[in-house]
Amino acid sequence: MRLTQMLRYGILLGLCLLLGLAQPGLSAPLPQERVWLVTYPSDGTNVSGEITITGTATHPNFSSYGLLYAPGPSPTASSQWIPVVFGVQTMVVNGPLATWDTTGVPNGQYTLALAVYEVGNDTPNLHFVNNITVQNDPPTPTPTPTPEPEETPPPDGPTPEGPPAGPTVVQPPTATPRPTGTPVPGQTPTASDEPDERDPLLEAFSTHAMREAVCSGAWIAVILYAIGGLYFAARAAFRYYLRQMRRR
Repeated sequence: MRLTQMLRYGILLGLCLLLGLAQPGLSAPLPQERVWLVTYPSDGTNVSGEITITGTATHPNFSSYGLLYAPGPSPTASSQWIPVVFGVQTMVVNGPLATWDTTGVPNGQYTLALAVYEVGNDTPNLHFVNNITVQNDPPTPTPTPTPEPEETPPPDGPTPEGPPAGPTVVQPPTATPRPTGTPVPGQTPTASDEPDERDPLLEAFSTHAMREAVCSGAWIAVILYAIGGLYFAARAAFRYYLRQMRRR
């Protein structure tokens, strides 16, 4: 009797094992892999408008993931991170992670970061995408309408018409004659009686002016020769002093 029961239990156990091997869905779930990766955009990608960030965010002790960006081609200690999404509690395997609207971001270079958190651990697992260039077209400025000039209404009543105005002729001023002495009969006019019309150029080259210029030039030459003599004398004295110092 006991042997029969043991056989029955053995058969049931064998059937259970066979069912478990034949139907993997009834067995325990396989553990998730440790993967946190962004497949798009990649390093050095140019983006614009709204883009879909794709990749994988999995972990055996998965808690949540987040996507963040910061200005600059690569992460630094002073990077200012701005979240795209954060606290997403669903794992993603080679699919869309978030949608990034770059139209509200100034054009330039940025760094993208995927952060995957484990249960009971505040330190995330990070993956960086460097040198992402945001290049959006500037908005088209709206042209300002130009106001139309207002028409001036004509004055009330008819406009009197007069004779056409002719050209105005300006007469040149009349030269005032220079006074001349009245000649005396039988007297020959002298140089003092004639008008004094001296040439300024001849006055500049008069004998007195040339004499002063020659004297000034001579004094300047004497002063220059004296200065040159003093310079050479001082130079010779300085050389003599140096020779005396070396002999000592």
